[in-house]
Amino acid sequence: MKTILAPLSVLLAFVLVACGKDKFETKPRIEIKSYSSKEIHQGESLRIRLNYYDKEGDLDEGTFTAIRDRLNLLPLGPVDLADSFGSLLPKFPPKDQGEINFQIDYGRLKESTIENDTMVFRFYASDKAGNKTDTITSDKIVVYLP
Repeated sequence: MKTILAPLSVLLAFVLVACGKDKFETKPRIEIKSYSSKEIHQGESLRIRLNYYDKEGDLDEGTFTAIRDRLNLLPLGPVDLADSFGSLLPKFPPKDQGEINFQIDYGRLKESTIENDTMVFRFYASDKAGNKTDTITSDKIVVYLP
């Protein structure tokens, strides 16, 4: 009986220590908090709010990237806008969590002249130490013809 209890006690202690991990890790994490709308009409902007979590609090002055993936089946006409948007995050006091706002106007989203544009965005960020978040994907966004 003692030979079974010793390994079981060690296993139980290991499980308890593993479950006590911090919710923040060295690798930063982002998640989508909200959308201004998933249907964008002429004159409107798409605004996506993202939450970030970073144990070291050094996401300020890091990089943020958004990549658009068009889901339309028809080819584009003469308009071909950029599909990748990168920027430096502003300097702010060290915080282990906060919010990133991504905003893009209708004119930068609408490409097709014969159908509504449907797309998703993929997002990732890197902190000052070069630790990169996993890439997350938005819900489908529809940009309507004028």
